[in-house]
Amino acid sequence: MARINIDNSVQGAVYRALKEAILELQLAPGTVMSTQEMATRLNVSRTPVREAFIRLQREGLVDIVPQRETMVSRIDLDRVEQERFIRESLELPVVDLFLAKCRPEHFTELRELIEQQKNCHKEHRWADFVHCDNQLHKLLFDVAGQRLAWDTIMSVNGHYNRIRILTVQNEDTIVGAIRQHIKIVDLLEHGEHETARRELTDHVKKINYEKTDLIKLHPDYFKTGDEPVGIRIGSL
Repeated sequence: MARINIDNSVQGAVYRALKEAILELQLAPGTVMSTQEMATRLNVSRTPVREAFIRLQREGLVDIVPQRETMVSRIDLDRVEQERFIRESLELPVVDLFLAKCRPEHFTELRELIEQQKNCHKEHRWADFVHCDNQLHKLLFDVAGQRLAWDTIMSVNGHYNRIRILTVQNEDTIVGAIRQHIKIVDLLEHGEHETARRELTDHVKKINYEKTDLIKLHPDYFKTGDEPVGIRIGSL
């Protein structure tokens, strides 16, 4: 996590830096964070860090125990499903709006993003892959004129985003996602609305990961009834 420069938007910059580190698993679920240590690492005072913690707590990304500790929230599988439901509910109606407004260059942009995903796959850049995935879906919303809907998805997808980074590390999952993106773009380009909508629904629901396997691989990352002790910050 890079140090940030002091400017007029220092509070927002601290918030964005911490959120990005959490969403990309640079700050792993269960990591205990010190206000002073984060302030030192980001080259800011403790005030904007405390304010960022409070904001991140509201988004379900940080757990704060008063007078005790602040910890990156563990992934809540129930919340993952709720966040996925929000995304599916907002994304599917966008297909027709996109098709009504799209131009040939938009399909070129979509295919360029897929090529970027292929490179991320080859280089094992999992967080970058998910970022490209988000950019691909965001383009549909932008063309459809529904940026507020996309911003709403992004504001509540912290648990869903983190589990996506874990799932795309599986070879079959990431290859399948790329193939499905290609298929969806082909269907959209040929105006096959219903088939594209069904494929997109299946794509969004592909988070039907093997929960048991993920928990075995990353036992400290997931919320359970008996919360384990947080892990201390190592390298960021």
